[in-house]
Amino acid sequence: MTNIEKDIELKDIDEKTGTVTFANGTKLTVDKFNQDFQAFLQNRIAGETVTYADMERFMRYRTSGKSLELLMKNKKSEGFAEGSGDKKLTRGQTIAIGTVVTVTVVIIMVFIILKGQGMLPI
Repeated sequence: MTNIEKDIELKDIDEKTGTVTFANGTKLTVDKFNQDFQAFLQNRIAGETVTYADMERFMRYRTSGKSLELLMKNKKSEGFAEGSGDKKLTRGQTIAIGTVVTVTVVIIMVFIILKGQGMLPI
């Protein structure tokens, strides 16, 4: 048995506190494992940060190439949505919106004037 095998040999598992003790005296809790695991995953897949939720999706598909492809496709879609979210309206769109707003305001003003003159039975 090598030194590495001796170091990772389990000594004790305490189910009440959720602590695992190894032969070299190291103790590991679930929270510590989650923190270390998330730190390990940072920037590991194609320069993208993979979160714990992403890893759950990977494990469901058993880390196949298809799941990696889906993750990268989602990251690409998110990047495109961020990039296109701050686009300005074109001149034609601005004119169309302005026309609709102007016509609506004029119709409301005409309605109020006609109602004030008593020409509408409302």
